[in-house]
Amino acid sequence: MAPSRSAAALADDPSAVAPSPLSCCDALARTAVETWRQHERLARLMQLGVEQQELEAAHAMVDTIDLALAETVKIFERVCATIPVTDQADLRQAANAMWLSAREYLRRHSIAERASRQIAQRDADTLGDLQMEYELEASALLGLKQATATYQKLRPEARC
Repeated sequence: MAPSRSAAALADDPSAVAPSPLSCCDALARTAVETWRQHERLARLMQLGVEQQELEAAHAMVDTIDLALAETVKIFERVCATIPVTDQADLRQAANAMWLSAREYLRRHSIAERASRQIAQRDADTLGDLQMEYELEASALLGLKQATATYQKLRPEARC
């Protein structure tokens, strides 16, 4: 089996074919599905009170899929900046809604992560603010889930 090439090497390769806007949307949908699936799995594991080692592994998977979502959003933005996703208005609207939801989730996730790292003192106000940030992140994740479901209804072949 040939060694895999990194995304940077593929970007520099003149023989590599640029992805189509629709394939970028499909990739974004599949990555978004995996993102909320991993987050839901982590939440279930936390409710079960599993061992710390298993929780750390689940957190690592969530971090990895969040990075994959961010990369997929960047690719979507690069490809779809100049070429319309499709001529079908409803599909284009669903793809754009999914993209905006993914960006909002990533933004909220970043804010919540930063807020949790910056807690120096654990007073009630600080913890209340942190809770609000996590709730906003959860809301953004739900928005991503709903936008992805709408896209996949219009384009069921994007599922894996």
